Amino acid sequence: MAMRETTKMEYDGLLAGGITAFTKNVAITAGTAMKRGTLMTVTDGTAAATAKSGAADSILANDVDDKATAATVYITGRFHREKVIAAEGDTVDAHEEELRGKGILFAALK
Repeated sequence: MAMRETTKMEYDGLLAGGITAFTKNVAITAGTAMKRGTLMTVTDGTAAATAKSGAADSILANDVDDKATAATVYITGRFHREKVIAAEGDTVDAHEEELRGKGILFAALK
């Protein structure tokens, strides 16, 4: 007997489409909960939310709680800039050029 699993996915507006979004799994330091869409910086295989002065290179694909030690990040794709989360005092626009060079592009919802 075959089993079939279904998952309910809700469109949250993060992905803008048009190009394939690729992901990879990375280690994260436990202790910080983060939301899907957070700008991330991966250094030596470990990801952290991008600090205001840091260089972003990926976007968090799923929410993570403070106990998580691994996460999935988007390393390419097209995203709605209004749905991407930057650190306090930082903006998505400040990272647009560096992310474009990594294959992450932005579109507007409007």
